[in-house]
Amino acid sequence: MSDTRAAARQFVRSLNILLKFARLYEFGHVRTAAQFETTWKELRAALDESGDSGLLLGASGQQILLDGVPLGAAAAERSFAQLLSASGIASIHFGATLGQPQFARFVRAFPTGNAKPTSLAEQLKAALAGETAIKINEIRYVAEDSSVAGVKVAAQLTAKVLGAQGDKFKDFLEDPNKLLQMILAAESNRGGGGGGGSGPGGGGPGFGGGGGVPGGAGSGGTGGGPGGGSGLTSVTGTGPGGSLWETGGGSGPGGGGPGLGGPGGGPGGGSGPGGGLGTGFGGGSGSGGGPGTGFGGGSGSGGGGAGGTGSGGPGGGGEGVSGKWLSASAMLRSATMSGAGLPGTGSQYAVAEEDVRSMLTLFAQLGKSRKDPDTKMDAPTFQSRLSALPVRAQFTLQQALAGLAAQAPTEAPDKPMLLKLAEHVAIRFALDSYERGELRVNAVKQLLDRMNTEIEALRKILGQQQEQMASAGISMQSYTELLDQEFWQQVPDENKKEVLCSDEAWCVPPRNVRAYLEEMLRRGELKAVNEILMKYASCIGLDAPEARRTTAIGLGELAELYGSGDGSALIEAIRRVGNQLAIEREPELQTLVSAAFVRMSQEAASKRCYPAMQQALASLDSVEAQRPGSTQSLRPRIGAEDRIPEFVEETIRTGHIADGLLDILGLMPKATIHYVMNRFGHSGFREDCDLLVEIVKGLGEDAVNQLIDVLQSAPATESAEAIGILSQIAPDQVKRLLPVRLSQWPRSAHDRTIRQLSAAPSDQRAALLVTLYDSLDMLIRPLAMDEMGMSGSHAPIAKLIEIAQSEANSGYIRLKAVEALGRLKAAAASPLLQHFLDARQVWRWQYAGELRVAAAQAYSRIDPVVAMEKLAASGIDRKELLLEPTDPDQNVSVIRQRRYARLKLSRSVTFVTTNLRENFKLVVPELNLGGGIGAGERHLAPGSLLALKLTQGVRTIKAQAIVRGARPQAMAFEFVDMDLEDRGRLRRILLELGGLPQLSNPGNRARRRGRIAMSK
Repeated sequence: MSDTRAAARQFVRSLNILLKFARLYEFGHVRTAAQFETTWKELRAALDESGDSGLLLGASGQQILLDGVPLGAAAAERSFAQLLSASGIASIHFGATLGQPQFARFVRAFPTGNAKPTSLAEQLKAALAGETAIKINEIRYVAEDSSVAGVKVAAQLTAKVLGAQGDKFKDFLEDPNKLLQMILAAESNRGGGGGGGSGPGGGGPGFGGGGGVPGGAGSGGTGGGPGGGSGLTSVTGTGPGGSLWETGGGSGPGGGGPGLGGPGGGPGGGSGPGGGLGTGFGGGSGSGGGPGTGFGGGSGSGGGGAGGTGSGGPGGGGEGVSGKWLSASAMLRSATMSGAGLPGTGSQYAVAEEDVRSMLTLFAQLGKSRKDPDTKMDAPTFQSRLSALPVRAQFTLQQALAGLAAQAPTEAPDKPMLLKLAEHVAIRFALDSYERGELRVNAVKQLLDRMNTEIEALRKILGQQQEQMASAGISMQSYTELLDQEFWQQVPDENKKEVLCSDEAWCVPPRNVRAYLEEMLRRGELKAVNEILMKYASCIGLDAPEARRTTAIGLGELAELYGSGDGSALIEAIRRVGNQLAIEREPELQTLVSAAFVRMSQEAASKRCYPAMQQALASLDSVEAQRPGSTQSLRPRIGAEDRIPEFVEETIRTGHIADGLLDILGLMPKATIHYVMNRFGHSGFREDCDLLVEIVKGLGEDAVNQLIDVLQSAPATESAEAIGILSQIAPDQVKRLLPVRLSQWPRSAHDRTIRQLSAAPSDQRAALLVTLYDSLDMLIRPLAMDEMGMSGSHAPIAKLIEIAQSEANSGYIRLKAVEALGRLKAAAASPLLQHFLDARQVWRWQYAGELRVAAAQAYSRIDPVVAMEKLAASGIDRKELLLEPTDPDQNVSVIRQRRYARLKLSRSVTFVTTNLRENFKLVVPELNLGGGIGAGERHLAPGSLLALKLTQGVRTIKAQAIVRGARPQAMAFEFVDMDLEDRGRLRRILLELGGLPQLSNPGNRARRRGRIAMSK
């Protein structure tokens, strides 16, 4: 899997470079062609690595996913991910049978100019029509009910309105108040003529706008000739503002509008204030008189959405801040409407398709006049065309403009007014259709997508900012997504929850689901969040392939939310996705479902939700049982075994084994044993080792048997790593097997054995060391005796006395035995120690000075009073007794305590190696009787044997040492053999250069990984 990921990452980077070359030089350029060949070769290599399944590249935020696994966060990956996300592309699948011609068509489909990313998906689909080797995956929604096939007209209406930004009508098209006044003025021309004689004139409809929207106009007359009047002046007052579609309350005086004379008379004068009614109806009056046999006059009031007689004055203008659109029912089914209604008004009011189409015709011509100078439309022509629109179509447009007019004083003009109008109408039309039940939630995205297609042409005229950003190479979120988000924001919370708790939850785009759930989490509604997440996950098992496809993609994007709770939703999601993966038969869906399964499993691992991890592994077993061989590629992608180090390290860091962890590790016993076994050997603290032993115990008897098999039959380097854990859980097996294995192992494995045993409890450690002593390499035996002395157990005392007494042993081994007896305060060794101090040969002492110094130091620990008397007659210089072995502290966590106090030399000494093919110098600034740390020209592996030579003046010291560890600037070593005369010289050099020993407290050791435990 790692090879596939590396190849895919390289392909993505090359593809990104290729697309940049194409934008700079076009596809025919030699550099573009060369880069194409490179990219094709890397894609082919990635496909070969992936096998028959092909390559699935998905986009999630700023990450490119390979089969659900993030490729990385480098600039190339982020750039390509942003391009796919902005294009609405969820993933691209490259089949194993892909050929170079098909790939060339794929590459050439990418836009090279200032084309917007939103067009990429359509261009790719058009270029790859009929191709099966490359699959473009988008989130699709099923078609809406046939009863709403005409809703696209609303989008066409708003699109054509936007297209009308011409020079002639610039002021009107940027100011909703002025455009609304034009419509109302046009309405005055629709009034009926006055009746003859004393009969009443015909009544014209009056309109009153809520929230400070001017009232409509009416006409009427009595007498022998027709008369007309209209009031068209907007005034301001106080009161709450309405929403885009709602009528709101308003108050304040209405201004008298100018009178418009009828055909039989001259212009009349406007007069009289009109009072604004509580619901926003504007009252006003106007009169007009002209020569003739009668007089013309008209009066009346216009109600919001209702027709009256006479002329209506403007209503009071509200100064309150306009709220967002609360409900589409306020637009077309307001309970505040009153008066003699229009046909079709009331609770069942809806704009008919033919009415909207008539409005569309007008604005289509207006948009055309923006581009074609020969078809310029002046204000009178536009006004006359408005007057010909059906009343209900005018009402729809008036309400939209009224809302924008109410918002205009308080909202910054972040985009052209007509563009905002189009977006508002599109969103409100979709929401109203949804609330009336004419549009199911699974068709909302498709509806908005079609609307955005219609609006796109208008943005080319009004969206200069977007074009500048596109030319600068800045990716923007698709307009369909923006409209969809705005639509979702307007849906009431109770409706959102109802949808998300239904089988149609998959229809809601994941980003909207995320935003809603994050808000619920901030409110602390954890139970409701879990309920929604579980319901969303259940959609993976629906019968509709599109539902399963969309849910699989959505689960990948919502994985972090599933991992944020108590884990129950994550467990349920993994279970359902696993069940679907076992029965899914469509190849494309298998790829998407498996990617979702991998993503959810990785989230469980990253959040340390061990029950969810257990469910993932159990689901894999179930899938394997139903589809043998299908999980071979899934297991490495989930990376459960790769995360074992993380699980174990977190256990060590926290100091306890988390619930469910042992169940997870029990499903991967071999990999767990391998890591725990090696981690044990690098642990410097007993608590860490105890936790690792508890993990192995928790895995059961099979794990113990596996370790025994490793000790019995594995190679030396691997087998030695099992000793530490087995010494605590199966010491009898170690006693039985290890002596035989030691006879077959090299010296380095013997050294590793002693270091492994140092972590065992003191009594078990001492007993095992005594048993194994005679099987150890001669150079390792001094280290074993040091461990015996540091154990604090009396079990090895008899063995140590035997070693110290034997004349067959070297002086260094006998010295180490004496030091161990002193650390153990072995009273039984007192006669032997007195013998070492007192024995003489005629003119000199019988034993070497270093052995006598060690005996004096040991005797001082056992019987200080008698030792003082012996020292007075021993001839030993008290200064030589300053450098003594340290006593063990059984209450500290550190496994390997220092055998001698550290000495920092006043000046460094230089050792030279003598046993290597290429010898080198080792400059040592820190040294004691057990070893030191130095900087050399080379670094050797731990366990390597060095023959060292130190020349200090006329004194030469030779010793053998084992490399303990290597830092970048230093190498630690420990002495394992030295002539006692040389050791005496070393003691004197240390006294000259080192001064007093620097004692350290083992309890102060910090827990640092990679530290070198100085145990000298």
